[in-house]
Amino acid sequence: MPQVSEDKKTYTFRIKKGVRFIDDPCFPDGKGREVTAQDFLFCFKRFGHPQTKAKGWWLFDGWIQGFDTWRKGLREDLASRFESTGKQEKDVLWGLDRPLEGIEVLDRYTLRFHLTKPYPQFLWVLAMPYTSVYPEEAVRHYGDEIGGHPVGTGPFMVTEFNPVYRVVYKQNPNYREERVPDPRNHPQERWPGWEEDEKAGYLVDAGKRIPLLDGIETRFIVEDQPRWLYFKSGYTDFLSPPKDNTDEAIPGGKLSDEMRERGTRLFKWPELGTVYTCLNTEDEILSNVDLRRAIAMAFDHQWTVDNLYSGSAVVATSLIPPGVAGFDAEDLPYHRKDGHADLDRARKLLVKAGYPGGKDPKTGRSLRLVFENSGSSKSSRDFGNRFVDEMRRIGIDVDVIVNTFPQMIDKMRKKNFQVAGLAWGFDYPDAQNILQLLYGPNESPGINAANFKDPEFDRLYEKISTMEDSPERTVIYERMAHIVADQVPWITRAHRIKLNLQQAWLRGFKFTQTSYQYWRYSNIDVEQRKTLVKEWNRPNRLPMLLVVGAFVVMILTTVLKARL
Repeated sequence: MPQVSEDKKTYTFRIKKGVRFIDDPCFPDGKGREVTAQDFLFCFKRFGHPQTKAKGWWLFDGWIQGFDTWRKGLREDLASRFESTGKQEKDVLWGLDRPLEGIEVLDRYTLRFHLTKPYPQFLWVLAMPYTSVYPEEAVRHYGDEIGGHPVGTGPFMVTEFNPVYRVVYKQNPNYREERVPDPRNHPQERWPGWEEDEKAGYLVDAGKRIPLLDGIETRFIVEDQPRWLYFKSGYTDFLSPPKDNTDEAIPGGKLSDEMRERGTRLFKWPELGTVYTCLNTEDEILSNVDLRRAIAMAFDHQWTVDNLYSGSAVVATSLIPPGVAGFDAEDLPYHRKDGHADLDRARKLLVKAGYPGGKDPKTGRSLRLVFENSGSSKSSRDFGNRFVDEMRRIGIDVDVIVNTFPQMIDKMRKKNFQVAGLAWGFDYPDAQNILQLLYGPNESPGINAANFKDPEFDRLYEKISTMEDSPERTVIYERMAHIVADQVPWITRAHRIKLNLQQAWLRGFKFTQTSYQYWRYSNIDVEQRKTLVKEWNRPNRLPMLLVVGAFVVMILTTVLKARL
């Protein structure tokens, strides 16, 4: 862990020695070299470079000394070059040699960050994929194709990348000395809950050197049914079952007899995130807070959980999910605790909003809203149709517009929408990660798509933005969630429960939402897989024999009749 200054604004990291990049043609001799602090500086500069167009810039915007100024200077100089030459600068590394005051390389293995103010989530942010380290040589060698040629430091290396079909990885033969944690025999490796993980079978290979697998193949199977059939045949090792197959695999929330007999294991975990309906509070109609409240009361969240999620979710009574500091399910001004709709109250709120019976008194016609859907799949259609039905019950008509996800996001950035169905998966387990989506200055084209502005909420957000984890901060988080529940820029709908089916031969695989490191501890009982796959896919010759037998009988009957 880093050394942190008393004012919480300086972080000094010591880079682990001996960590090497994988062997790759981007290096002069094809041999991966050691990772140094300079590599991290390069990656941060490239992340902030305007031509990289990194989607995660919001994570560092305003936090690192001089970073915003450095980025702005590059953008202005690139614009000047374009004006003078009429050509876009093609060198994506142009300008990266400019010094950056906020990130300092002290020596080969020491990196220091200077922050503008305390950033309590800084370590969470640095653990995200955005800040993964890679060598400058790879960017120069592969150029625009770098996305298909990752050059990292991990236990596996990509040997085939086909964005339509599959990605193939093989074991990194030069991976450093790393082992599966062994908390029972090494107390310094213990973490909260390790005993439960051991009982669940995650630590069967504790103490063994990684990687344990020869390689990994990730297949992109878009359609639900083929994905399910691949798993049933044993051609994939784990699966989150498609909605239409959940009842077959997990009737009543428990493994089916067939799945149990196959040795399939079921793992459930609450998703760290919230599904919600986003209302554009700057829209001429939806700026009416009582109308937003009426819409919220018309939602039957429990029906949605039971029918559209097949029970694999819980009703979201707060935008902060259970298990995250700030969650409070008791303050429900416009959300029934049992999750069902309250149509009588919704109709009363419509009267208060000036739309009795859902009708616009100016025109005498039903109020009409537009719901933006982010896909044309059956699941997306089901959610859109449900919103239409719920609003119809209080006299409001709804038009559903089908978009691709980029199309919908573009509309939201331009504030050109009324209602949209969205979900937010946490990047790290801190309520600030979702509360930032409702901070006034983050309005569109920023991440506050609801364009919500509340003076108290904004003041509290600015206060907690530099606060370390504490009971006081948790109380503030709760208050902010209550403001959202009262003002209804969002209608919180569900916290999904993820289901993971694992084949009997898969070992040590513990899925996590905020990290992809579970691959490194996974293993396969190859012989067991071969045996079961062969057994499950043994050809059934009986139907063919019956057909052949019937054909023979038909021929013999015909011959006998001819002789007679």
